[in-house]
Amino acid sequence: MNKSVGNKSMKQAVRSAFWMGVFGSLLTVAIASAWTFAQEAPQKQGTSPEQQKRLDLLKSKGPEAPLTILPLRLVIGGKPMDVATERGRGFRDRVTEVVGLFLEQKGLKNIELGKTAFEPATTADLTSLAGSLTEFVKQHPIATEYVLFAELRTDGISTMLADKTGALVWSDRLTAQDEPFKSGPPEPMVICDLLTKRLSPQFGLNEKTRKAAKPGKMAAIMAERSGQPPENERTPLPGRHAAMKKAVPNATWVVLGVRARVAEEAATGAGAADLASLINGAGLCKAEPAKQALLLKASQADPNEMKVLWDLAREFRDYAKKNPVDADYVLYADYRFNPQRWQAGFVHFVVCDRQGEWVLVDMQNSHHPDYQSIKPTSREDCDKLLLKRLEHHLR
Repeated sequence: MNKSVGNKSMKQAVRSAFWMGVFGSLLTVAIASAWTFAQEAPQKQGTSPEQQKRLDLLKSKGPEAPLTILPLRLVIGGKPMDVATERGRGFRDRVTEVVGLFLEQKGLKNIELGKTAFEPATTADLTSLAGSLTEFVKQHPIATEYVLFAELRTDGISTMLADKTGALVWSDRLTAQDEPFKSGPPEPMVICDLLTKRLSPQFGLNEKTRKAAKPGKMAAIMAERSGQPPENERTPLPGRHAAMKKAVPNATWVVLGVRARVAEEAATGAGAADLASLINGAGLCKAEPAKQALLLKASQADPNEMKVLWDLAREFRDYAKKNPVDADYVLYADYRFNPQRWQAGFVHFVVCDRQGEWVLVDMQNSHHPDYQSIKPTSREDCDKLLLKRLEHHLR
């Protein structure tokens, strides 16, 4: 399997939770570079002796401390993100899951996700916020010993840790005067990672706990969200890929369809002939377009791009098995692009063999070098990117 959906699939799933660009940009930061641990910065809020005792108790429990993460509050452009819609709530919940996964990967062992959101009237004053959180916890008891509330903004972070009685354990605030916000709005993954770095010392998380960490409930949630097929379905792909490389340039291909969506407009199914011509011009194989355009129905709306990819791959595989064509390989492409903003899109394609089995499942978006090299803002640009990826796989 190609690297986009192979060993890095979990990290890709995490990145893909943000592909819709709600914070104003797509990810360009590799997760692998984020696992350094920050030293605990001096707290900006005075700590009472009672609170210090609670914090010391938390630190004594270390990675074993059970934590409930309340749905994160996301603020964009000074306004809380609208969670009245299912789409808004879904995005918020995915971001909350990402923070949970980051903490789990750093070594925190017992994490639960809260179902009821804490929606304070204001987060400007930490003292008032702590009082509001106390009342919230009294009205909505938690099952774990500790609870986390965090507000993620494009210009800062506000964080509260309380115990199961609602008593404040630790609070933290970063503003536009602090790095990395001082240099402008960071990428969303940077904000999530920064939150977990600030939390890590409170739970005794460090390089040693990271190395000892094992996949838990958060990893299982992310794996389910990714929509990945089981390993036994993915294992044969490298062998099929190798056979395909041996078969070119004499192999016959049919481009069954190109689904293209411009920004928020409805997807269209034209373009198979143009893509087939481009493939033939590169001398990769003998390609021809399908006689009738195919427009698959798999949704592009899920905020997890990995799931969008695999949902399409499943639908195309089912179609290829039920509707065999006289060709060695069949290809289906799925594009989304924005003429004004090259970062806000993706290029996916799936190749099946004569039996309708997967051979290639490829994903490209703005954090991939090939995507960045073309910066697609049109269907023609997306065709060029697909050709580049196909050349990579076949030569």
